Amino acid sequence: MPLMTLLERAFHHFFPHAGKALVIIRTLFVKRALWQSIRTGLPVDGQGRPVPWITFPALDYLSQLDFSQTNVLEYGGGQSSLWWAARAKTVTTVEAREQWAQMIRDQAPENLRLIGPVEGTAYVETPLQEGRGFEVLVVDGLLRPECAKAALPFLAEHGLLILDNSDWYAPLCSWLRSQGMMQVDFHGFGPVNSYTWCTSIFTRQQCAAPHRGGPWADSVYGNLVQPA
Repeated sequence: MPLMTLLERAFHHFFPHAGKALVIIRTLFVKRALWQSIRTGLPVDGQGRPVPWITFPALDYLSQLDFSQTNVLEYGGGQSSLWWAARAKTVTTVEAREQWAQMIRDQAPENLRLIGPVEGTAYVETPLQEGRGFEVLVVDGLLRPECAKAALPFLAEHGLLILDNSDWYAPLCSWLRSQGMMQVDFHGFGPVNSYTWCTSIFTRQQCAAPHRGGPWADSVYGNLVQPA
């Protein structure tokens, strides 16, 4: 048995409450690689592989889905672009910052198309000009309300819209629900950040219990909520 495991068990035996806290810290900082992502500024998993910069609960849910036949449009690229490219049929990523655009370009596989760096109207509209549809729409970059509203008509009827930092964008969430979308919230910690936040997934399947649109209280959940 590894020495670290023996030490953890001994610590847990003599100091059970502190032992539980130690297990939580090890799970979050080592197994979920939170410490490595904080140190490097790059979202990664426990094996050092790229992951999206979204909450762990949202990542866990998406990791269980088969995206092999899906076309993804992603506003805001980076580590997530590589994660999606490893799973989806095609990925179109729009990125505004030169640093991230170059990183994506240097590592992009054949099924990943990068648009960028671009800003303003071109950022929103360029990936939509061909009129093609997408099964997954990721909104995690600049101009999120504008991108979501412009791209929603191009989302397949059975598609998913993923909005990160949805706790910062209550009006946009309300608008999406008004368009017949069902909102499912995945709240918690995630890579890089020291606070919790919310990643929401929207679908067109309706639910008998509609979303209330209530906020995530910082005093309870530890969010760093910014004005929309």
